Amino acid sequence: MRILKMSLWMMAALVLLFALVILYLLQPSGKVSDFQHWQKQAQLQNTVSQTAHAAYTVKFFGVSTLLFDDGKDQILIDGFFSRPSLSRIIFKKIESDRAKVDQIIQVQDLKRTRAILVTHSHYDHALDVPYLAQQLPQANVIGSKSTLNIARGMHIPESQLKSVKAWQPLQIGAFTITAIPSQHTPATAVNNDLGEEIQQPLTLPARFSAFKEGGSFDYLIQHGAHRSLVKASTGAVPHQLKNLKVDHLFLGIAQLSKQSADFQDRYLQETLATLKPHTVMPIHWDNFFAPLEPELEFLPRVADDSPASLNILIQAAKQQKTQLILLSQPVSFELGS
Repeated sequence: MRILKMSLWMMAALVLLFALVILYLLQPSGKVSDFQHWQKQAQLQNTVSQTAHAAYTVKFFGVSTLLFDDGKDQILIDGFFSRPSLSRIIFKKIESDRAKVDQIIQVQDLKRTRAILVTHSHYDHALDVPYLAQQLPQANVIGSKSTLNIARGMHIPESQLKSVKAWQPLQIGAFTITAIPSQHTPATAVNNDLGEEIQQPLTLPARFSAFKEGGSFDYLIQHGAHRSLVKASTGAVPHQLKNLKVDHLFLGIAQLSKQSADFQDRYLQETLATLKPHTVMPIHWDNFFAPLEPELEFLPRVADDSPASLNILIQAAKQQKTQLILLSQPVSFELGS
C-alpha cells in the first residue's frame, strides 16, 4: 500500500510538473513594454501624422496584415483579423470570425479597399481572404493559385480573382504594386509544407493544415515618390533585391533568432543592408493566437523567442543608422504626404 501511495504521489507530481512546463511555454516570450523606446517613436510619428493631416499612411494589424491608405483608396496586405486561439487551431476546424471582420470593415472603412494582396496561403495570412472578398466586391484578390483556391471555396467571382504576376507592375489608383517571388521562413515540425499547393477550392471551415504555403511573395508598393517593401516571411532569394531601394521596409522576423548566425547575417544582408530603407518596421513577431486588442503581444515561448529576434534587427538597424519603429497597435503611421 505504501509503495502504491508513493507511486501515485510521484505520478501526481509529474503531471503537475508537466502542466507547469506547458503553462510556461504558452506564456509570451517577453514583454512588448520592454521595447517602449521604439514604440514611443511610433507614437510620436502617429501624433505628427494626425496634426499634419498626412494623406498616405499605413496601419499594422499583426502578422503581416497592413493597410495602406492614401485617403482615397486602400491596399490591404493579407487581411488576417480573425486570429483563432491556439486551442481552436489544434482541436477544431477554422473559419473567419465574421463579426470581428465586419467590425474591422466598418471601423477601418475598408469599402475603399481596391486590392487584397496575399503574401502566401498559410491560414495566418489567408484565412479571412474569402469573407473579405465577399464583403468587399470592389477589391480584387491577388495571390497564388493556392490563395485563389481558398477564395473559390466561398464562390468568389472569377472576375474578382487575379493570379499574381511576378515582376509585372500593377497600377491601382495612385499605387503601383510589384509582386516579387520570395522564400518562406525555414520549415518547422508544424510548418513543413513549403512549396505545396492547394489544388482545389478549399471549403471552410477547414483544418489549419489544409492551408498550404503555395509559394511566397514580397510586395513593392509605390505611391508617388514613396516606395515600401513588404516581406512577410523570414526568407530571401539571394541577390534578388539588389537593384531596389526603398523608403520603408516591413520586415518579417518570425523564427529569426531560431536560425543559425550565418542565416541571420545573410537574411539581414539581403534585406536591410541591400534595400537601405530609412525606416524598418518588424512584422510577423506577434502572438497571432491572441486578439488584436488591447495591444499585440509577443509569440509564446513554445513558438518563438520574439524579443531575441527583435533585438537582432534592432542591432542591425542601429549599425546601419536605420530608424526602427515597432508598431504594436493599428494606428496610422505616416509614410508620406
